[in-house]
Amino acid sequence: MEHFKLLKATKVFKDATEFECQAMMYCLKTKFKTFDKHNIIINQGDDIQDVVLILKGSAIVENTDALGNISVVKKLKPGDVYGIESAYAVEQFFRDSVIATEKTFVMFMNKHRLITPCENKCPRHEFIVRNLMKIVADGANELLDKITHMSKKTIRDKLLSYFTLMSKKAESEYFEIPFNKTELASYLAVDRSAMSTELSKLRDEGIIDFDKKEYRLITSNLDDLI
Repeated sequence: MEHFKLLKATKVFKDATEFECQAMMYCLKTKFKTFDKHNIIINQGDDIQDVVLILKGSAIVENTDALGNISVVKKLKPGDVYGIESAYAVEQFFRDSVIATEKTFVMFMNKHRLITPCENKCPRHEFIVRNLMKIVADGANELLDKITHMSKKTIRDKLLSYFTLMSKKAESEYFEIPFNKTELASYLAVDRSAMSTELSKLRDEGIIDFDKKEYRLITSNLDDLI
């Protein structure tokens, strides 16, 4: 199957055979589509009919408030799922927009078929639902992490809260973040210029070092940061 390797690399279809992937694609009424950079994958406010699975490329999740202010919610990479949290809520619409940040290959899974056992009562269906629930839990934890960062009073503390978490996840003082500086400022809800100034100060103080999306949090100072 043409897309088997991409599916196998995701948490949703992990450990599935090619035959099982084909069966589940039929069961879930999947659709595939490629989006060019800056193309809108999902529009904020649209009714949810399908859950999105990123297979290749990347996308940014953005929220626009009533005043037209745009904030970055998260970055989606291959294997990430979007829409599952809202697909079965009372109000079933997309809370955010999803926009491709490069050429991105996406699979859409019908939300009704995800929770409706197929006529064959296949165990693979149940397995995928369990995997999706784990992904939902991971997504909830990511939002809690973001709330923690944004609850800090200063730009400096927000940055250090985020960098400390990323360093811990990488289990190294060297790590890569998914955002460019504009996206990071939006994610933390801070002014980009002020954030850039604070990043320079942190580097001058020997607390961090960075080159584009690659960062280093100096572990010798870690206990005094936050």
